[in-house]
Amino acid sequence: MSVKPPPPAEFTPIQPGASLIIAWQIKGQRVVLIGGGAVAAGRLSAVLDASAVVTLISPRSGLSPEVANRLNDPATKELITYHDRTYAGKEDLEGADMVFTAIDQAGLSSEIAVACRARRIPVNVADVPPECDFYFGSIVRRGPLQIMVSTGGKGPRIANRVRRQIEDGLPAQVGQAIERVGQLRMGLRRRAPQKDVETIAKRMEWMVRVCDKWSLAELAAMDDRMLEDVLQGWETGTAKGYYDVRGGAWAGLMSAVGLGKVHCPAKSTPDGKPSRCPFLVGSTGFVAGLATAAVVAAVVARVRR
Repeated sequence: MSVKPPPPAEFTPIQPGASLIIAWQIKGQRVVLIGGGAVAAGRLSAVLDASAVVTLISPRSGLSPEVANRLNDPATKELITYHDRTYAGKEDLEGADMVFTAIDQAGLSSEIAVACRARRIPVNVADVPPECDFYFGSIVRRGPLQIMVSTGGKGPRIANRVRRQIEDGLPAQVGQAIERVGQLRMGLRRRAPQKDVETIAKRMEWMVRVCDKWSLAELAAMDDRMLEDVLQGWETGTAKGYYDVRGGAWAGLMSAVGLGKVHCPAKSTPDGKPSRCPFLVGSTGFVAGLATAAVVAAVVARVRR
């Protein structure tokens, strides 16, 4: 009997039992939400954040304050078709791309789940994992950044605790940094709109080199002028870093003496606050020290006269 060799170390071992975590694009799709209580409020917020078109079915007497507010809020009410009644049957599912049930009737929830599967409609039954085609996780949201923590329906409270720990560890500017990278990519596509494999690979390689030169805080601090300056490097294949495009007083001084822009010799900068160039900080300290010493020497000489 032969024994199979262990998998090579470079391959990740398969761990069965996981969920397939994906970013599901449901913009403009029709979502049917049955129920209007506190659980339904969380579902409603999530699908509205995803720009879905919602059909909400619930008696008005069962609406939570948050759901009632969404129905009256000018920013969201146009995205919601509201039926002030209970679930009427299979006809309520016609044309749905996704269905959520958030009601306290286990039998009816199961009936809706069966009807959805017969129509190949993905369904989520609140608090009944075996009847769900997909689960909700605990979400960290910072602008375009979304991180989901899922326990496969086994420990939602634990997922919430893990989510808080992740959230506490994120740099405050991470959302702004991602927005800037998105704008940089859009600007690059305008400069190099070709869709051939060679151009796409070149764009990706250049973007990687640029992003690796900037900390998250520096990306968040990138203004429009700096962004355009970075994009100018595309034509020559130059990946400009923060200190290549920062400008400011030091850049003006260097330019005035014919040294061009300030280039920091430091190879990397930490995330957090935009760090000042160690070379410039050291230079500034040295110059300031000389100036202070000169002033002190002048005062001492004056006193001795």
